[in-house]
Amino acid sequence: MNLKKFFFFIAIYFFFTDLSFSNINLKIVMKINDQIITSYDIEQEMNYLLALNPNLKEIENDQLIMIAKKSLTKEIIRKIEILKYVELKQENSQIDNVLNNLIKNLNFANKTELQNYLQNFGISIYDLKKKIEIENEWKNIVYAKYNNSVNINKENLKLKIDNLVKNNYVFEYNLSEIIFTIKSSTNYNEEYKAIKNSIDVNGFENTANLYSISDSSKVGGKIGWVAKNNLSAPIIKKIKDLKENEYSEPIKIGNDFLILRINDTRKKPFKMDKQAELEKMIMIETTKQLDKFSKIFYNKIKLNAKISEF
Repeated sequence: MNLKKFFFFIAIYFFFTDLSFSNINLKIVMKINDQIITSYDIEQEMNYLLALNPNLKEIENDQLIMIAKKSLTKEIIRKIEILKYVELKQENSQIDNVLNNLIKNLNFANKTELQNYLQNFGISIYDLKKKIEIENEWKNIVYAKYNNSVNINKENLKLKIDNLVKNNYVFEYNLSEIIFTIKSSTNYNEEYKAIKNSIDVNGFENTANLYSISDSSKVGGKIGWVAKNNLSAPIIKKIKDLKENEYSEPIKIGNDFLILRINDTRKKPFKMDKQAELEKMIMIETTKQLDKFSKIFYNKIKLNAKISEF
């Protein structure tokens, strides 16, 4: 045997040896249509969720696995639907906009700081961009499909703006949310009791990861600052007497229930550009309504998906 052949067989041996060792703990966990989810995929999703909400390290590992499965299931079902219409190339300018907002929200100075942080969880900027693109393209599909069904009462919004002008300031809430629905195997009282118990034991953010059906669950239910005038009367009624770190009773929103926590409050001087404020309010209301359509659409295609757990 000549020297070239010898090194070739040595290389092949070590390649398959490394492959066999790397697959010792690799198991097929789920299958969604023809997409296979392995234990490695679940582990990566757990790391991603921990990066967004480090408090998740405080919950039981079984619960974290359950959250990761739920999160990955939603992502894959959405991705399957997206690929019917567009190809995912990570060339959309929206991706960088979302990434820059994430850098700001997580209090990093720049992309390098975020990248260094993600490396602690075995995640790259590339991995993050793939997830951002799926979320963006899903929103684009929902917009294209349901935008004509959005109904905005502009006169109502103009009245709110007139009230702001009178007050010369805007009152804002920093909010977190849990949106839950009643499962077929439970009733309202059982579900709400389970959520309250989880908040007591695991905290609000981790409970959002566990129970919330909103996309905000990935970041512990955090919504951020919301002007009081952009909230509906039923919501204001439920939260107006709450103190910081207190949460509301469930608020009926369509077929779902919303729990809001007050993280902080503030008053801001209000400099009025009526047209700009109206456009901002229209965008917020449009987003709210499209979020409802998004849940309906997702639940519809999920019903038609073939999901198997092993």
